[in-house]
Amino acid sequence: MTDTITGNPTIEAYTGEVDLSRAHFVGIGGSAMSGLARLLAALGHEVSGSDVHDSTNLAGLRSIGVRVHVGHDAGHIAGASCVVYTTVARNAPEIDAARAAGIPVVHRAQVLDALAATRRLIAVSGSHGKSTTTAIVAHLLRTLGEDPTYLIGADLTGPGSGAHLGRSPLLVAEADESDRSFHFLTPSIAVITNVTDDHPENFVDHAALLRAYVGFGSRIAPAGFLVVNADCVGATVAADVIQSERPDVTVLRYGRDRSADVRLTDTRVDGWSGVATVRMPDGGEVTLSLPTPAPHHLHNAAAAMACASVLGLDPVGAAAAAGTFPGVRRRFEHVDTRAGVTVVDSYADHPHEIAADLDAARALASGRVIVAFQPSGHARVLAFGARIGQVLADKADHVLLLDVHGTVPPGHSRADVSSIAARLPKGRYRMSAGPDQVGRLVGGLARPGDVVLTMGTGDVTGYQRVIMDSLGSRSEVLLSA
Repeated sequence: MTDTITGNPTIEAYTGEVDLSRAHFVGIGGSAMSGLARLLAALGHEVSGSDVHDSTNLAGLRSIGVRVHVGHDAGHIAGASCVVYTTVARNAPEIDAARAAGIPVVHRAQVLDALAATRRLIAVSGSHGKSTTTAIVAHLLRTLGEDPTYLIGADLTGPGSGAHLGRSPLLVAEADESDRSFHFLTPSIAVITNVTDDHPENFVDHAALLRAYVGFGSRIAPAGFLVVNADCVGATVAADVIQSERPDVTVLRYGRDRSADVRLTDTRVDGWSGVATVRMPDGGEVTLSLPTPAPHHLHNAAAAMACASVLGLDPVGAAAAAGTFPGVRRRFEHVDTRAGVTVVDSYADHPHEIAADLDAARALASGRVIVAFQPSGHARVLAFGARIGQVLADKADHVLLLDVHGTVPPGHSRADVSSIAARLPKGRYRMSAGPDQVGRLVGGLARPGDVVLTMGTGDVTGYQRVIMDSLGSRSEVLLSA
């Protein structure tokens, strides 16, 4: 499709049989890639991989016998039966060398599709909430006695915990829309959590994004199911088109809207718990209580309840199982509370995600909401910077603003944070250079009852240690209240 800027892996993709017996992963340190490598290793395949930097994910892979290299080099593919890549790593030297040597080059979603060939795939897509929804579905199934294979693009606890090889025929996985690689998949149950403008490096407008989701829905297996968020206009528009083109697909809607088959009512936040009544398709009602104050996580749980309904599971047991969900790393994760200040880690980097997590923080705080925000992606900041700044201005009391994290996509300009800063009132934000300065600023600014968020997809997640140390020592005040 012509509206792809950074590459569409489904165009001229490898179509032959994929031999996974000796797979080499390019960019193996990423959450989804390292999880996929773990699954192949657990199946008894010989696995190797490379990445630009060492990481805890690479250390975890080494511990289970995966041969990993720090740095890319064409020599790493010697003996490989296939080379697995992500769109971001499509220009690595291993890729060029594999093609020159006639070694199949396959996208990670093609490997996931190969694993799904002997399993029933539940594929969770959406602009936001994929990781949490996938994790709740997997947790719910495991708690109810199933043992699904799952692949989540985030850790549940420690490194590597987002992947598991199960014994049941179910496979629960995220379906990535960002590069259209979910068009490789053939799910039995497809979930669309929402469809909102995102990935400006890949999609020129909302219509292009909608077409991508319709294309995903068109790949649902015969007589399969589509679970869709009834409260998102984009998702319902996509579902209507899919249903008209695929009348064999059963559509199940969830959310607060009256059209929802799995309907949330009486939602409320009580401390660190989110509570709702869920009306199931048969008219019965169950109480859902999640150990999270983020209302959007109740939506994610409702999607999981809809999947449970499709699978014929008891709704009371499903709600009870969802209630024991321990959460996902960085998805409004409670880091600690020290000196009366609560610190939360957030992966949010899109205006909608930022707004949702700041609303959840506001519900928790008896004081102020303070954000150490690291914008993610130059194309995203160029497209959404003003909207991000306005959300921060509207919903946060103080913002510690860091430089943009990430590489510059081909065809795009380098972004700075000026478009974000322009929307922030003077006196309510401060430019910050790194963790030490953020730690000092938070230590001087925060008071009992405040909620502090480290927010963004980059290395801001590693700032908590200095923040907690500063809160403990109450270092010099560098920013007036």
